[in-house]
Amino acid sequence: MQLASRFYEVLLRYLPPSTTLGELAVLTEVAKGVYRQQPVTVREIAQSTGISRWSVSRSVLRFIEDGWIMEKKDPRDSRKNLLVWTEQSFEGNRAWSRDWMEVWAAMER
Repeated sequence: MQLASRFYEVLLRYLPPSTTLGELAVLTEVAKGVYRQQPVTVREIAQSTGISRWSVSRSVLRFIEDGWIMEKKDPRDSRKNLLVWTEQSFEGNRAWSRDWMEVWAAMER
């Protein structure tokens, strides 16, 4: 329980407290695509999470407005919009990871 509490403390430093679990799942799917170097689409996120396309689209729009992700055209199919991180997301992920590793190390002591 203590570890989960600390996890949420760190998370709240980087995301608004109004962030839902669904929005976090959407952001996580975008991150997985970034790290696999296979950006995802709204449709793919909806399929992998079970969240409706409408809800995924709303979450994506929020993260675009907040500067966390952006859409770019798929070079193989210009009808598709691929979701990728902005530099703000890369910086935030580095800071979040650093903070999380500190929490994890402190819990192991």
